Amino acid sequence: MSAKKDRPSPRQRPPRRRERELRAPHKRATHPLFVRLFSLRFLRQLPLPLGPSGQPSRFAPSHFRSWYRPVGKKRRARFWARALGDPRRRPSWFELALHLVDCSPLRALLEPLLGERGEKPFDPLSLLLVCLWKIQSAQTWAAVASVLADPQRGAAWRTLFGFLLHDTPAESTLRAFRDRLPDELLNQVQQLFLQALYQAGLLPPSDPHGYIVTGDGQLHAARSVHRCHHALPACYQAVSPGQKRFCPALVETAGRYGCACDTPACQRRCALAPHWDRQAGFVVYTSKQRNEQGQTVKRIDRAVFGYRSAASRLVDERFHHAWTARTDLYAAPTDEGRTFPAHFAATYASLPEQRVAYALYDSACGEQPCLDAVYDVGGIPLFDVQADPSDNDAALRRARRYDEHGHPLCPQGHPLTFQGLDRRPQPRARWVCAHACRQSPQGEVPECPWLQKKRGFYFYLTRHFRDGSYRLARLVPYDTPLWHKRTGWRNVSEGRNSVMERLGLKRLPDYGLRHAAFLVSGADVVENLATLARLVFEATGLDEGFVVREEQEPWPRPSTEQEAGLGTVDRLAEQEKSTLA
Repeated sequence: MSAKKDRPSPRQRPPRRRERELRAPHKRATHPLFVRLFSLRFLRQLPLPLGPSGQPSRFAPSHFRSWYRPVGKKRRARFWARALGDPRRRPSWFELALHLVDCSPLRALLEPLLGERGEKPFDPLSLLLVCLWKIQSAQTWAAVASVLADPQRGAAWRTLFGFLLHDTPAESTLRAFRDRLPDELLNQVQQLFLQALYQAGLLPPSDPHGYIVTGDGQLHAARSVHRCHHALPACYQAVSPGQKRFCPALVETAGRYGCACDTPACQRRCALAPHWDRQAGFVVYTSKQRNEQGQTVKRIDRAVFGYRSAASRLVDERFHHAWTARTDLYAAPTDEGRTFPAHFAATYASLPEQRVAYALYDSACGEQPCLDAVYDVGGIPLFDVQADPSDNDAALRRARRYDEHGHPLCPQGHPLTFQGLDRRPQPRARWVCAHACRQSPQGEVPECPWLQKKRGFYFYLTRHFRDGSYRLARLVPYDTPLWHKRTGWRNVSEGRNSVMERLGLKRLPDYGLRHAAFLVSGADVVENLATLARLVFEATGLDEGFVVREEQEPWPRPSTEQEAGLGTVDRLAEQEKSTLA
C-alpha cells in the first residue's frame, strides 16, 4: 500500500494538526475582522495616499511629457468588478494594487532629481512605477520599454503610469533614471506605505506591547562569474609594464591558485578580479556530519559569491502575513552581528508606532550589542542561542547557575520554573524553584534556607546573568513550548524566499551593489503592494454584502440586514448574543 493511502484523512487527524495544515487564506477567512478591515465595501479611504497629500509642488503636468494620476473612484470600481467577476483572468497583484494606492505624494521625494535645463522630461513618478513594474514582471529593460510602447499590450500600463501612446521612455532612459535614484528612496517608500496602512487602520500593533519584528536574511548570487574571492583593492589598481602586482590568492592558497599579474591583460587590473561586482563577497556554509566510520566530517552545504539582504518585517499574526519595513544589502560574508544595531535602529524609526514587543532574528545576532539594541527600545529579543563547548560541562553549569539552554538553576543545582514576564519598568523574567529538590531522587537539602518560603528560591533574569553573560540569557525560556509558539511567527515572514525565487533574484540580473540593492528593495516594495491587493481581493470575495456589477454607482448600498451586521460572521455573533440573552 502506498504511503499516500496510509495517511489518515483530514477528519481523522487531531484538531490542532488540522489547524496547522490550513493555508493562510483559510485561516484569514475565519477571522471576524478580516472582511471588516480589508473588503472594498469598508475601505472608505481609497486610494491610500503614500505620504501627506495636498503638498504644494513647483512642477505642473504641463512641465512633463507624462503625468501620473491616481485611479478614479468609478474606474477603480469597474476594474475590481471585472477582476472579482472572473478570478481566472485576474490581473497581476501589482496592477490591482495600483488601483488601491495614490502614489502622487512620492513625487516630492523625486523632485530633487529634476534639473532646471534641458528638454521636457518624463514625470519621475511615472518612471519610478515603470522600474517597479520591471521588477515585478522579471523582464529586461528592453522588454519593458517594448511592451510600454506597444499600442495593444501597453495600453493599460500607459494609462496607469500616465504616458502617451507615441511618447514612452526608451531603455536607456529607464536605465539612466535607475542610476540617479537615491540609495534610501525605496526604504522611504516602504515607510510611507506602512504609514498609509496604519492611518487606514490596517496595521495596528499585533501585540498589546507593540509590533512583532522578524528578520529575514537571504543570499543573492552576483551576476559576475566567480573566479577569485581573495581580491583586494590593490587588484583593481593599474601597474606599469614589467611591474608585478601582489596576489593575495597565492598567499592564502599556498601557491595552489592565483594570478602572476605579469601579462598585458593584467596591467589595468587583475584579470581574475570581478570588475563589475567589486563589493561582492564569497561565503561558504558548512555542516558537520558523521560518515560510515562514525567520524565527524565537514560538508559544504552552500557556497555563494554575491550579496546578503537583511529585511525586517512586521508580522500580523491575526491574518498570517507580514509587511516588509526595511531592506539593506551587504556583501555575502558580512557579519550580521556588526550590521544589526544600525539596521534595527533604522527599522524602529520607520515604524508607525515606535513600540516593539518581540524581535525574532538568527543566532548570528545573539551578541550583546544586538540584544541591547532591542532591550533599549523596550522589546524582548527572541534570538536563537549560540552553542559553546562549555555547555557540556555539568560542573561548570552548576557553578555559573544556568544550564545549556539558559534556564537558571538554584544554588543547589536544581532547575527553576519559569513564572512569567514583567515589563515594568524594564522587561524581566521571574523564575522560582517551587521546592524542586523535593521532587528529585536525592530529596530535599536540609540546609537550604529557602525551604521555609512558600515558593522557595526566586530569581529575576534581566538582560544577562550574574556573570555578565548575554549568550544564553533569554527572557522567554529557550526550547520550550512557549518559545516555539513565539518563534513560530518567523514562518509567516519566510514567504519572502519564494518571492525572490519567483522574481528571479536568487541570482541577480544586474552588476554591482547599488543595482542589486535597488532590485532587492524594489522587490520588497512590490511584495508589500501585492500583499495589500491579495488581502483586499480575498476579503472582498468573502464579503456577502459586496455585489459584483459594473454600474455608474461604484459601491452598492448595503441592505438593511447588512447595515445591522457586517457579514456572516457578525450575523452569527448577533444570533449567539441574542440566544445567550
